[in-house]
Amino acid sequence: MSQKAANDAQASKFMREGNKWMSTTMFRWNPDYYQAANAYTEAARLYKKNQDLSNYAAAQTAVGTASYKQGRLLKGAQELDTAAMTIVNLDGDAKLAGSLYEKSAEWYLEKTSVDRAGRTLVKAAKCVEKTDTKIAARFALKAMKVYPIPNKGRRVQNMDTYNTVLGLLIRTKNFQEADECIVIQLKHLNVDPNEYNRYIYKAWSARAVLALSDSNFDRCAKIIGQTFEQVTAYGETPWGKCMRKLVNALAHAKTDTFNAIMKGPEFKALDNQVARLARKIELDSKSYEQKGVSKVQYEALNDKITEICGALEVDEEGRVVAQKGSSQQQIKSEDLDLTGGVEGLDLT
Repeated sequence: MSQKAANDAQASKFMREGNKWMSTTMFRWNPDYYQAANAYTEAARLYKKNQDLSNYAAAQTAVGTASYKQGRLLKGAQELDTAAMTIVNLDGDAKLAGSLYEKSAEWYLEKTSVDRAGRTLVKAAKCVEKTDTKIAARFALKAMKVYPIPNKGRRVQNMDTYNTVLGLLIRTKNFQEADECIVIQLKHLNVDPNEYNRYIYKAWSARAVLALSDSNFDRCAKIIGQTFEQVTAYGETPWGKCMRKLVNALAHAKTDTFNAIMKGPEFKALDNQVARLARKIELDSKSYEQKGVSKVQYEALNDKITEICGALEVDEEGRVVAQKGSSQQQIKSEDLDLTGGVEGLDLT
């Protein structure tokens, strides 16, 4: 018998032993989870030695389950976490690793370890992003949803997870899911709009870029319209002024102006992954028609924004220098981290 076959036979024996300890008998009324975990651990060690990753995952999951049954949820979750990491490091089945991470996150969450659950789901998304982008998107959005909306006055705790998830969704071209990610984050940021106003302005601007990247000019127009209606003082920010120029360019089919705006400094100030998307968006007279840009829609949007913000004044080089008759609060761009905000957002 080869060493590999011997290891497999011994591992199977340990699995049967573990199963025995997990059950009850006439003389043992309660399972012995400690003995079961020891037996499963030996089985997992041997399966890993054979690089039998499917059975290794089953054994390691059994170890975690034995710990879970003892009420040691964090220990159980860590066992699944370890199994998933091992499978990834040995170039095993990414979907299997992802499912282990997902189960681990559920146990972390059950133990109210919210941030750990979110980060574990991010790991699940990362390990499958090259093999199944839709499953990766599902894990990524699930990571965003584990964080409860904080009470007013409390710090937003999910910023790292948000940035990682948004980057992953954009990399995998899941633009609708990326927009949903931003919508979720806006609900967190709106808890304290005065503190997070700069992030709020950037988030709404990023939503418009995502719609443009998906060639959905109709959705882009609706998002921009919502932004000017709902976000206090947005029209007075660098991003608001930039969006006004963008809408004006689309309303008058000025594709060269549109292309220059997309590569401008306002979009460069967005998160890196969004800024890179913006630089890639281009239009010419042919694609303007092919992508279904509605002049009527953008002319109406241009009029609507003018009504909200007042007339737009530009210099000879097309830069915004003033907005006359604005009905919104006037703020300086250098005060973005101190003034403004959002009240009662409708994020649909």
